Amino acid sequence: MSEGRMAIGRLAIVLTVSAWAVYVAFTIEQQFIEGKADSARLVIEAIVYLLMVTGLATSAMAYLITRIGFFYRSRGHARASRVVLDAFFDQPAAPVTVLVPSYQEDERVIRTTLLSAALQEYPALQVVLLIDDPQHPTTRRARALLDDARALPGIIEDELGVPASRFRTARDAFERAIGEGAGRAATTEDLQELAGHYRFAVEWLDDLAARHEVIDHTDLFFVDHVLGALATDLATVGTALTSGADEGIVLPAGRLLQLYRRLVATFGARVTSFERKRYRSLSHEPNKAMNLNSYIGLMGGSYQEVQTPVGLALVRSSARAADLVVDEPAFVLTLDADSMLLPEYAARMVHLLAQSAHSGVAVAQTPYSSFPGAATRLERISGASTDLQHIVHQGMTQYDATFWVGANAVLRKKALDDIVEVDYDGDFEIRRYIQDRTVIEDTESTIDLGVHGWQLVNYPERLAYSATPPDFGSLCIQRQRWANGGLLILSKLREQMRARRARGERNRFGELFLRVNYMASIFWSSVCLVTMLVYPFNAELLNPLLLLVSIPYFLMMAGDLRATGYRRTDVLRIYGFNLVLLPVNLSGSFASILQLITGEKSAFKRTPKVRDRTTAGAFFILAPLALITLAGYSVVIDIQREQWGHLVYALLNFTLATYAMVAFVGIGNSMVDLWVHLRDWLYRPVDSRRPVASGLRPRASGALGAEERRTAADAPALDWASVLHYGVPGTEGAASVEEPVGPGTAQHRPPVPAPRHPGPDERAGVSAFRDFIFFTVFQPVVDLATGEPVGYEALCRFADGRPPQERLDAASSSGLGVELDSAMMRASLAAAASLPEGAWVSVNVSPAMWDARRELSAILGESTCPVVLESGALHAGRGLSAADVPTGVQVAVEDALVGYESFSRVEQYRPAFLKLGRESTAGIDDDPARRALLAALVPFAAERDCQVIASGVETAAERDALRSCGVQFGQGFFLGLPAPAGRGARRPAVAAAPVD
Repeated sequence: MSEGRMAIGRLAIVLTVSAWAVYVAFTIEQQFIEGKADSARLVIEAIVYLLMVTGLATSAMAYLITRIGFFYRSRGHARASRVVLDAFFDQPAAPVTVLVPSYQEDERVIRTTLLSAALQEYPALQVVLLIDDPQHPTTRRARALLDDARALPGIIEDELGVPASRFRTARDAFERAIGEGAGRAATTEDLQELAGHYRFAVEWLDDLAARHEVIDHTDLFFVDHVLGALATDLATVGTALTSGADEGIVLPAGRLLQLYRRLVATFGARVTSFERKRYRSLSHEPNKAMNLNSYIGLMGGSYQEVQTPVGLALVRSSARAADLVVDEPAFVLTLDADSMLLPEYAARMVHLLAQSAHSGVAVAQTPYSSFPGAATRLERISGASTDLQHIVHQGMTQYDATFWVGANAVLRKKALDDIVEVDYDGDFEIRRYIQDRTVIEDTESTIDLGVHGWQLVNYPERLAYSATPPDFGSLCIQRQRWANGGLLILSKLREQMRARRARGERNRFGELFLRVNYMASIFWSSVCLVTMLVYPFNAELLNPLLLLVSIPYFLMMAGDLRATGYRRTDVLRIYGFNLVLLPVNLSGSFASILQLITGEKSAFKRTPKVRDRTTAGAFFILAPLALITLAGYSVVIDIQREQWGHLVYALLNFTLATYAMVAFVGIGNSMVDLWVHLRDWLYRPVDSRRPVASGLRPRASGALGAEERRTAADAPALDWASVLHYGVPGTEGAASVEEPVGPGTAQHRPPVPAPRHPGPDERAGVSAFRDFIFFTVFQPVVDLATGEPVGYEALCRFADGRPPQERLDAASSSGLGVELDSAMMRASLAAAASLPEGAWVSVNVSPAMWDARRELSAILGESTCPVVLESGALHAGRGLSAADVPTGVQVAVEDALVGYESFSRVEQYRPAFLKLGRESTAGIDDDPARRALLAALVPFAAERDCQVIASGVETAAERDALRSCGVQFGQGFFLGLPAPAGRGARRPAVAAAPVD
């Protein structure tokens, strides 16, 4: 970086500050001291104008300061050599998971992104495509997009498997050769063989590039700068190996092994996919942040798929019984589905984060650049803005003001765990690592990381690229989203400042200044520009000094555009383009203010990915046209009034805004978009589908119709015991219909629902029943000496995810308490038929169910396995006699181990089991008094044919302490997780403890 550019940059800052200070002093002296502002209106105008000039000068200063920081960082950057990276990966590499969130993306777009991620030269890489498409597409195109997205990871992994398998075999053979006995030295033949493998890799990449269909500049970039760059690099290594072998030079065996490992790392990535919308237990919030959060929240766990009446749920289980195992990475790389990484991206980011000097860094990234070679003027000028922002973000790191830019960030998983927020949707845990309160989720998460003491770093190279919207309509959606949220996050800066003071750290003014400008400048700059365009301020407020405030900013920006491959005159096009985007930015900012007032989150709008042009909102077309008209009117008025200073400003705005409207939006496109909105407003077509009339609908005997089959196939599977007891939700109370008797038909078919309108009471009952759909899991009760399960507790989980007690209370309030309890018990006992033979099952019984003796006896009589009843009714003062318990059924009494009362309860009720809760077992290994009490209680209970069960066992120390007290049975997450019958229930996640 030349010293000349840095010196000019410093001079621009001095000129800007000096011009602003002189203008403010001159205006104050003129308007207030000399008294030219001799009315309240003129005084207010002068104050407002000074504030607006100050706001715009502040934004200009922020840009000038960050570009100086960019120069410092570029000059001081020392790029790690390839041999340093290879030596770094001699040690086991920290696992990296690349997450690619995708919503109805074209297969070609996803493919290039996944390949750019999978071909990272990193040895421990997994790439996961997070498919967020609707699970039941309604159009043929949507179905095709979903099918392509689901198939693509497997196709890519199979493609990569060819070179990966060859290179693994070669690496293993070389390791064995140099490791046999005392180990042999490398030879020139080893160099020739390794060079052959590198040539194969180059040929494979060249073939992949030749097969890739080039449609636009992004495909060309992928072929030239991703596949081509990697092939060129590998070809260079291969040529060097061949040349060395020809000259008789032999490299150390360790260096050759590094080069083998590089080939394996480059092609050895795992590529999979995940769909959060398959699971009821994960958030379905329609935004990218929650798509990422859903998968990050699963990391490090093993899960079983449990079928519920409204869809699948993921339940934690042992790894042996799991349907889904999600690895726990050290780093997470989030990559937008329309972005690409250069081959060394992951290696360089992780190498940076692994340095001791960066142990406190949570996010490393290179702010993305735009794909070069855009075909349209709009993409080109939008890309120019993106490339200028790259300079800004790099400079912000110089002042510790880095913001996470979410398109391609490498995140330290430990830091994400620090900022996680846990909510509950009923029993389902919802984990938020990346905030979704605003639609600029990475900006808010940046402040959260700062509150917890983490730092962020921008790597000073261009290693990541992202697409820009191809048309004005989609660009409006993107920019409106970017402008929405910064004002909401400002208040969090105070939390970061307080947290730093509490840690004894200093808050730097430069960081605070740049962060405030980054989050709020879109709002205040847009308001200032619109106000200056719309309101006819006092002409005496205009002063040639204002040019000196703004000219350094535009000159420096023009130079930066030239340095990044654009024309200097593009600075005028960007200014005009921003004038057209003023309504877009203001609408996003006002959405933030509305959210601040109402507390309701703004709707997340994804940038459309369409083959044709996206229709722009009518307001975003009419508002720029109104600004152009107003600027033109100002030109005429200024000429008439001979206000030559304001004329220059108005003429410049009129000319550039008109150019931008014609060049970037298009007059024809504008008219078409306005016509579409007018047509939709005037004409609303009536749905041609007629509602089905009440009454019977004829149906041919035999199978369901095609539409009914589709409905049945898409409907979630129901708990069969619930269906048998209550019927299918939504068909309660439906009249039975007997079809005509004919050849080949039964005399009486199963009743089918007849469409009709239920009465008010019936509607309430149907609605209430729909609120209480549940499924059953079983947690093992194990013998603490052997670790083997002897029984299982049935646990009901409700499909809406709410806590069971809350749903039971709601059912009781609706008068359905006994009915719901009966259904839950029937379902539990029916599902228990799949438990291991000889094991008993315990079920919880509510006080109301104890009172319904006849119903309880009938349900227990249907059980095919031994039953243990657990109930809090005994604690409510109800007595228990032999008549209360059906024959062959045992009772478990819950107890808190509080002293004499525990002995009294055993003596009074004579239960088969005394069950201690978590409050009794938690930390018992560190509580001698509680152990002594329990050691006395166990033999006392045994003399009365009562066995003690300790529930809530969560550590090995608690298990061992309970065994030392004589407790025979235990239950808890350490001993076995809840799981469906017949799956994890047969294989509890518990290792048998050694017998003393």
